[in-house]
Amino acid sequence: MDDGDELHHGNEDQSLFENQASYVFVPYNDDRDKPSRPTKRREVSHAAKIVEGHSAGFVPLLGGTEEPRYISARRFGYESAWAKLENNLNKVLEEVNRQTVDDVMRFLTRTDPQEKTDQISTGLIMSGISAGTSSSIFTSVARSLKSHPRNLIVPVAASQCTNLKTTLKTIIQKTTNQSIALADEDLPGDHQGIRFRNYDLQIVHEYVLKHSIAKVVLWFHNSEGIDGIVLADVVEVLSSWQGRIPFVLIFEIGTSIDLFQEKLSRATIRRLQGISFETKDATETLEMMFRTVTAPEESRSLYIGAGLLKMFLDRQIEHVQSVQAFIQSLKYAFMTHFFVNALSWMVHPSPATPTLQTEHNEAIRNLPSFRRLVENLIKEKEFVKAKRLLDTDHVLQETTRQLFKNGTKSMKHLVEAMEVLNIIQSSIPNKVHIPWSKLYFKGMGGDLADSSVLRESLLSVRKLPSDTMIGILKKVCTFAILELDGVQTDLYELTRNTTDGSAPLRSEYDVHHETLRTTVVAQKVQLSKHKATLSKQDADYSKIVDRINSALKEFFERYLINPKTLPLHEIFLFDLKSPCREVFAPMPRQAVERALSAPHDYLDCDCCDGSANGLAPSQPPTALLYQLYLESGAIINISDLWSAFNAILGPEDGDTEEEKDQEILYALLCPLRLED
Repeated sequence: MDDGDELHHGNEDQSLFENQASYVFVPYNDDRDKPSRPTKRREVSHAAKIVEGHSAGFVPLLGGTEEPRYISARRFGYESAWAKLENNLNKVLEEVNRQTVDDVMRFLTRTDPQEKTDQISTGLIMSGISAGTSSSIFTSVARSLKSHPRNLIVPVAASQCTNLKTTLKTIIQKTTNQSIALADEDLPGDHQGIRFRNYDLQIVHEYVLKHSIAKVVLWFHNSEGIDGIVLADVVEVLSSWQGRIPFVLIFEIGTSIDLFQEKLSRATIRRLQGISFETKDATETLEMMFRTVTAPEESRSLYIGAGLLKMFLDRQIEHVQSVQAFIQSLKYAFMTHFFVNALSWMVHPSPATPTLQTEHNEAIRNLPSFRRLVENLIKEKEFVKAKRLLDTDHVLQETTRQLFKNGTKSMKHLVEAMEVLNIIQSSIPNKVHIPWSKLYFKGMGGDLADSSVLRESLLSVRKLPSDTMIGILKKVCTFAILELDGVQTDLYELTRNTTDGSAPLRSEYDVHHETLRTTVVAQKVQLSKHKATLSKQDADYSKIVDRINSALKEFFERYLINPKTLPLHEIFLFDLKSPCREVFAPMPRQAVERALSAPHDYLDCDCCDGSANGLAPSQPPTALLYQLYLESGAIINISDLWSAFNAILGPEDGDTEEEKDQEILYALLCPLRLED
């Protein structure tokens, strides 16, 4: 060692002398010699600074002039609206899966793996296409098993079962909660120094003995995605350890038990003792979720339009997606509304936003519904009111609050009217019940007021007997906007005083009071209907039915409106399909083709707005070549293509520019080879 070499203490950064041949390590003799630990500095990225400046990703709108308190208010509105809806959706999922979860927990509680050494207790969950339902079942079961510390539940995904070795590694790692390095296949064993491979189930066996584990539940997600040979090998290995490790298997099956058994050999099937668990149908679950999203609720201020919800449901059916995909779609719709709409904070206002800023006033005046409102005022000769709305900000703000309040109230009444119609048409016997989703689509589209569904329901109400009518009134009178309490009281009094308590009263419109008469005129048989004589009680009941029918008709005419005719509906009604369609059903090929065919739409520059045929030398060379490709036939002559390409670019000075254009052409032809 040279004299110039330095002596370094032990805890100094070794990266400072990594290029040295050698150095002397001198340990510290006293703690006082140790330097103080350097203070860690928190690294704040540029993105973090942006988030701190705005409200967790919500950028300022209104041309960048939106005040921070309104940005925070939009964020608060989104979190408040979605948190409540998400909580209701999770409750629905728990209710849907309650029976299945109870059955699985009963199976796991009663199963004693120690009693059977030749077969493994196995549960088969028939999840169908409800992948999200199966995930919810697993979450609920895992939460319930936390109260039993001697039971372990190990989730195993199909992607982790590529082969036997990988599957065993996954089971061991998740069972013992050990971090296994892929490069090292050895794991420490017991105190005697025995080392096991990281795919040796002896590790699980020692872990079970050490912690007195009663059950090790292996939950295989998406069992159809596991190769049959791998699954058979896994079952065979687990079966060989059944007397020492208390395994219990749970398989999620999306098809059927018969197809699942076809993947396994008879020897493998004999090692399993299974029981199946049925889950609720995916269509029924989706309808319940839809009902939760659209059901009338007192505190709801944001409604999803019929077009957007119909797109979500159609995608669920056509692409066989899970319930979780439907929930994520709804969450994105809520986020989009609050992210891009500067007036969305009014849905859930906070104390920090009592008034509107100047730019909000201009945004309201540019709403299509507000413009229609002003046009209607002008048509009604109310010029002073229209002028004050356009010129005076405080008048606009007061009117906006009142219009928003009336609009949300009208939306609430609209949904309640649809609910009343749904109760009526579902209570009519021998009549096809239209699902709530289709009823909601018609109502939100403004097509329910003149629909055949409403007309047929009102006609059927007139023919209902008294017992069915009483059941309907009990349900619909819970809505305060439907004033039928007096009619309900009169009907109760009439049925209480009836002489024949066993038979219900029937109105004059009932088919029981119609008789057919046959007459022969000129050797021709004619049939005619005649009304039978009504009793006094039936006549009184007919008057009550007429009162109910008139009240219902007036009620539906008043509240079944088109929500898009309401002023300022853009604030409390979100029905934009394009943002959600681009995210959940992207079309990258179409976007690329449009960008190449019309680069001006994307670049927004004057130079790309070319001549009449769309070709200009100022356009990007890639766009030029693609448009020439579209104009060519099935077989392209490269020489002709080069001539046309060079003619568009224009003559250049010297051969050097022509060679550069040829290089550009040949370089662009390579990626276009994939275009067919």
